[in-house]
Amino acid sequence: MSFKNNFTIKDLNLSHNIIYAPLAEYTDFAFRRLVRNYHTSLMYCEMVKMQALVREKTTKLLKYTKDMKPLGAQLCGADPSIAFDSAKKLEDSGFDTIDLNCGCPVHKVVKDGSGAALLKEPKLISQILSEMVKAVKIPVTIKIRLGWDDSSIVATDIVKIAIDAGCSAITIHGRTRKQGYSGKSDWNYITECKKVAQDNILVFANGDLYSAEDVKNVFELTKCDGVMIARGMLFSPWLSNDIESYYTNSIKPSFSRKEAILKYISYLLDEKKENAIFDLRRISGWFFRGIENIKNLRISINAATNIDQAIKLIEGFDFDERDNSAPCSL
Repeated sequence: MSFKNNFTIKDLNLSHNIIYAPLAEYTDFAFRRLVRNYHTSLMYCEMVKMQALVREKTTKLLKYTKDMKPLGAQLCGADPSIAFDSAKKLEDSGFDTIDLNCGCPVHKVVKDGSGAALLKEPKLISQILSEMVKAVKIPVTIKIRLGWDDSSIVATDIVKIAIDAGCSAITIHGRTRKQGYSGKSDWNYITECKKVAQDNILVFANGDLYSAEDVKNVFELTKCDGVMIARGMLFSPWLSNDIESYYTNSIKPSFSRKEAILKYISYLLDEKKENAIFDLRRISGWFFRGIENIKNLRISINAATNIDQAIKLIEGFDFDERDNSAPCSL
């Protein structure tokens, strides 16, 4: 498959098969508001711990407005006994789909057996997914890495488990947990997963997708049903527009990077002015990556003591808007 308009995951109708991934500490409420200005298909909130979800009535990580939909939530945890209640709570909260995270590589997540650590416990993944699927009517999906390390590649096995559990889709990041984000995403394994999946479950490719050309290449190699883009949309929130223009031979929309970052700041200020400068620093490290002569601006923003100083710095910077969707250089 390649880019497709009017795409469906179970009963969830989407404008296309380009999905914006959940990213802890990045896809917060303000950034989701920004992305929705450009991206029409499914996007996700940051992942939320099952334990926190069943313990608390609400969590700020899941905040959304109706105009953000279609919107997915992602669960993180390794306890099948609370998977049913966690999934049901998310469905009752209005989310359109629920994803199980089996890919996060960071230590604070894997240390309790969650995230990518679940790849070492395939039977546990099966139990959790089965509980989630039993709990809800909306699509249940799963996001994985290839395995814990090169000696324990289990991606095709997890595809079979996801099918048996009744999952609607599986997203595969072409790295192991041990790799973190180093090296290159190996899309050849995603090709093998799609062969195993056949038409029994949708397969989404993930990893090193920064441009329309990257997406074209992964579609052609893997025959995947769609793509889930993470870091690429931190650099270009309008990346799905670029992809759609590429495939439909339509005029590529022109977006202003300066206008977008100032809009993001305005969303931050709606929420928390006292912390806005810290959130801006985190996002700007990605959003400004690869831009010519950007070093001094980034240094100045990191040195700014409040958000008003940062706004003045950005307003005074001469952005080259001729190519605002160049691939991110890592």
